[in-house]
Amino acid sequence: MFGQGIARLNEALPARDSGEDQLADVEFLSRVSIFANLDAERLQPLIGKLRPRRYQRGEVIFHEDDPGDRMHIIVEGSVKISVASEDGREKNIALFKPGDCFGEMALLDGSNRSATATAMETLETLVLMRDDFLDFLSENPQVAADITRLLTQRLRKANQSLADTAFLDVPTRVAKQLLTLAASDDGGAGPSEPRVVALGQDELASLVGASRETVSRALTSYRRMGILTTSHRRIVIIDIMGLERMASA
Repeated sequence: MFGQGIARLNEALPARDSGEDQLADVEFLSRVSIFANLDAERLQPLIGKLRPRRYQRGEVIFHEDDPGDRMHIIVEGSVKISVASEDGREKNIALFKPGDCFGEMALLDGSNRSATATAMETLETLVLMRDDFLDFLSENPQVAADITRLLTQRLRKANQSLADTAFLDVPTRVAKQLLTLAASDDGGAGPSEPRVVALGQDELASLVGASRETVSRALTSYRRMGILTTSHRRIVIIDIMGLERMASA
């Protein structure tokens, strides 16, 4: 989806001769939440500063405590953000899809990374270095307000996730998480159309804060009810209204 407007970046950045290509790149940036309120003229200077990067599935983009010297915008693929305990246990705290940005928080305060980012599949991103980002921010204060809004939304989601873990049982948390993931990647699907969530059960378990076995039992129950089907790293929701009922139980 977003990648169609920007795929040529991998071959063409930074040199561009085609005005049509640059318009496509600006159109892509305008769909990124923190840049959505800027017109094409203000976005144009960013085009020459973005650099394409490519990662393989399972490759770490950055580790927790790494220096935070750049942010990423996802063109294709998906990223999981996770934190680890001292004994090595991992907790996924967010998943990001094409059009999302990540790594911007460390650019604002100069701190090291607060979490680890890992490619969940073949991943293409556009990288904006910290100095370029701060220069752009000083010239476009509206972006600062949009970043604040974005970070506030993420904080609210984190708070809701903590409340869900404390007060909801695992099947309900699984239903809510699947609905959230489906909504972020439904492509405008209608209420009766299947929704595909490309996610392994280990990753889903980490997101909802439960064991893989408990999550597997919840998915088996929903499968028997005809709400969804499962295969390798793929959950197809075929009864979205049924899943909504499970999430509100």
